[in-house]
Amino acid sequence: MHGQLAHCQQYFKGLFHACRSNVERMDERLPDSPYDALHHFISVSTWDGAAVMDEVARRVQASLAPLGGEQGLLLDECGWEKAGHKSVGVARQYIGQVGKVSNGQVGVFAVLCRGRHAGLVGGQLYLPTAWSMDVARCAQARIPAAAQAYRSKPELAAELVKHLLGSGLVQADWVRGDAAYGNSPALRQALEERQQAYVLDVGPGLGLHLADPTPAGPPASTGRGRPARRLQPTHPAQLLPALAAQVPASAWRCYTYRTGRKGALQREAVLLPVWRWEPERQQAQALHLLISREVDGSQVKYSLCYTPPGGAALAVAQALYRQMQRYWIERVFQEAKQQLGLHQNQTRHWPAWQHHVALTMMALHFMLEAQLEGQ
Repeated sequence: MHGQLAHCQQYFKGLFHACRSNVERMDERLPDSPYDALHHFISVSTWDGAAVMDEVARRVQASLAPLGGEQGLLLDECGWEKAGHKSVGVARQYIGQVGKVSNGQVGVFAVLCRGRHAGLVGGQLYLPTAWSMDVARCAQARIPAAAQAYRSKPELAAELVKHLLGSGLVQADWVRGDAAYGNSPALRQALEERQQAYVLDVGPGLGLHLADPTPAGPPASTGRGRPARRLQPTHPAQLLPALAAQVPASAWRCYTYRTGRKGALQREAVLLPVWRWEPERQQAQALHLLISREVDGSQVKYSLCYTPPGGAALAVAQALYRQMQRYWIERVFQEAKQQLGLHQNQTRHWPAWQHHVALTMMALHFMLEAQLEGQ
């Protein structure tokens, strides 16, 4: 136990060193950091990386709670290029941070944010189908049986939300995600079943209604063939650009959502009551659609906003603030890579990936605490 603690301290120091998280470089540049011992600690040792992630989540929650104001849970993926094919989860896939399909790893992560402070509170490795369909390969990479079944990125995000919020590790006034997650009806439904407020981006191809499309009664019989059993909306849905085109110029307002280095950051925004017809549930879901754009009319964003029954009405400025808080998860990823070497690990197996991510989360929380003490 004492030896593991010493190796943990050595690895932790190595994350902040110029050599980053490459064990060979830690061995070369840091005193008392033998390669074999550090490699065994991160790759072979059986300590529980998931439990460490949970403890970091508790501490991030405790660090942010005294700040006051709203707290959001941000969901996104982070990927990095990686050579070879043996490292767990490595495959030809889209890596958002490099903007192309490449050989690499992708994880789905959750960040807790309050104001301008944020901390990483959870992460799960995404396994492409090339991995989930290869039992032998999964066993060689020491992937637990429960984690081998294919799960999409929105499904991994839903699991993170359930674990973090359901177990009380963190609290969130709202959940935020980009269109990769907002376009998932299953994720939206999972959040709604939890009565969890959200602001999720959606793509322009989504169809919505400006009036409740729920039919007054069951489908009318035509007298021919089998009677229709499934309800149909009373009028067709409209794509989001068509809805935005109907907003009168007088309805747009300019709001400040954050103060940047060069002053107030502003966007124009409008919040529309909308309905989304859910064929599977045979009902219409009442939501709000936030449309925001730069003051010159460029860079239009669409976000579906859900408020639980009985909750306070959502104001436009509040919705825009939540929409633009996604910025902080991008900042956390940037810090994790540039300052701690999240993507520079030399791990091949599932436990080792969890170990490295857990210690990176710990280091990010250390940085968060330093920021809070210095303000």
